Amino acid sequence: MNPSEAVAAAVGAAPDALFVSSLGTATSALRLASGDGPHLYMGGAMGCALAAALGVADRRPERAVVAVLGDGELAMGAGSLWSLAGLAPPNLLVLVLDDGSYSITGGQPVVAPAVAASVARALPGVTGAEARTPAEVADAVTRLARPCVVVAAIDEPGWPGPSPFVDPPRVCARFLEALV
Repeated sequence: MNPSEAVAAAVGAAPDALFVSSLGTATSALRLASGDGPHLYMGGAMGCALAAALGVADRRPERAVVAVLGDGELAMGAGSLWSLAGLAPPNLLVLVLDDGSYSITGGQPVVAPAVAASVARALPGVTGAEARTPAEVADAVTRLARPCVVVAAIDEPGWPGPSPFVDPPRVCARFLEALV
């Protein structure tokens, strides 16, 4: 599965969800899968996308929220997993694109690859799951209780599409409209 397939499966399974993506591959995959939809793209702040998604989930508890993170992003913002467990937003799903590397900075290996689902399962009240196909991603998005972390095994890494660098004022304005 490649990043775009994983994200497209999540978008297809939750078309009305508010999506928050981390920089790099996650943002490019979400832009491609959603036709550059009105999502919150965290284009330049590695490690903060899950924290931002927690804020969105708190602000709009009646809406489904999906955070799309790379495994490197999750490693940089791992403290947010404890906040996820402590706050336990019943509307937040975290989709981790796990290719084992920091793709945006040159492909350096992630220090602890393939452990995100196990870590999530160890946190009280958080569901952790793994997906190896787009169908498994879609199933997890529609079936799992929130909060949850779904780790999509990316075995076909590569740049998924449009540049992850977006116009911040435009992103903010479009996302604020989608929040309503």
